[in-house]
Amino acid sequence: MKNNLEVADAIETNDLNKAYDEYCKKILSNKQILARIMKECVAEYRDIPVEEIPSYIENDPRLDVSVEDETDKIQGRNIEDQSVHGAEIKYDILFDAKLPNSDENERIGLFINIEAQNSNNNGYPLTSRAVYYCSRLLAKQKNMQGGFQNSEFQNLKKVYSIWIVMNPSKAMEGVFNEYTINERCLRKKYHIPKTDYDKLSIVMIYLNKEYDINDDKHDLTEMLYILFQANMPAEDKKYQLSENYGIMMTRAIDREVDDVCDLSKGVREKGRAEGLAEGIEKGLAEGLEKGHAEGLSEGQIQMASSIVISLMKTTNKSMSEVLDMADVDKTIRPEVEKAVKAMMQSNR
Repeated sequence: MKNNLEVADAIETNDLNKAYDEYCKKILSNKQILARIMKECVAEYRDIPVEEIPSYIENDPRLDVSVEDETDKIQGRNIEDQSVHGAEIKYDILFDAKLPNSDENERIGLFINIEAQNSNNNGYPLTSRAVYYCSRLLAKQKNMQGGFQNSEFQNLKKVYSIWIVMNPSKAMEGVFNEYTINERCLRKKYHIPKTDYDKLSIVMIYLNKEYDINDDKHDLTEMLYILFQANMPAEDKKYQLSENYGIMMTRAIDREVDDVCDLSKGVREKGRAEGLAEGIEKGLAEGLEKGHAEGLSEGQIQMASSIVISLMKTTNKSMSEVLDMADVDKTIRPEVEKAVKAMMQSNR
């Protein structure tokens, strides 16, 4: 995060989650990372050596975050989709790619959308949202640059929507599903060329909470886990990415792994602090309800004190800073401080 104005600004405005999301997108816009996603998720590149795939990715993607002018970055297509009045959507990452063995004059063969999600608990099925995104990406191709004109539907390009869910529910951990259009002959058997209807593919990736990074599997989901979820020093992540996934540590990736590590640490600290505040507030309410004049029972004070000490160790902050971070009410603060000091003294 050092000397990085974007991250500094985000932290100054206490918008850690937004900063973390933006840097996830920046890493996912790197052609080396995209190549490994495309190798496992896009059928058209399964037989192409991963080191050759970047040459098929457009040279110019655009994201909703600023990116530097570096050769290993995509520039991307316009992520703001206003093709339906009153129903604007904003893609995380959207770019085009040339198909292997395609005509030299055909620059665009596919449109690929990548979406990074923190969880699948959004109040609606993510897969349904992915279907909608694919539908929009198909519909907007008519009379657009790189799409098709008038009724030339034979030039409709296939679209992919790939969703990476970082913290899925327990039941969804490790799920890696694809949804496509398939032909089924209901009466007379007759097969239409697959290229006429194979126009969309949805890939849903739900990461596990833990991986054995010392085994020899080294697949895509483990790489994504190391990039975004693993609680390990940045240098260890870089080593894993270089040694086990063949990622060249360019200046851009090196810096962005550092930034994401710093930001993810900040997000975890903020989450734990918010949990502490919520727990103390709940304990206070329960204490008052039970008639405790002090507001907190002895057990609740001890539990809060343990959390405070744990946060002090993991964040390297003082007791006062942790209590400020958790926004602990001043009326109960002396009790918690007293208990924390006693607990620390007894643990010596």
